[in-house]
Amino acid sequence: MSEWNIEPLGKIAVIQTGRLGSNAAVDGGIYPYFTCSPVTLSINEYSFDGDAVLLAGNNANGIFSVKHYNGKFNAYQRTYVITVKNIALVNKVRTQP
Repeated sequence: MSEWNIEPLGKIAVIQTGRLGSNAAVDGGIYPYFTCSPVTLSINEYSFDGDAVLLAGNNANGIFSVKHYNGKFNAYQRTYVITVKNIALVNKVRTQP
C-alpha cells in the first residue's frame, strides 16, 4: 500500500500570473493566449515557454477554466500559470510496509 508524500506547494511548483490585459489578443496570432475564457485566443508574442497548467483566476460565474499546454504561450494578468519546479517530488510515492 502506498500514500502520497506531503510537500509544501512552493517546493514542487511555481505559480505566476500573466502580465497582459484581455485586449492583447489578436486574430490569427502565432501563439496561444490563455485568458479566463474557456476559448483559447491567440497573440503574436510569448512570455512563457514550457509545460504548464493554466488556471483562470477571474470569473463572475464561478467557472474556472483549467488547461494544460506545453510550448510557447502568453497569459492574461488574471490567469495563473503553474509549472513544476521539482518533478522528482511530484513523482515520489512512499511505500509503507
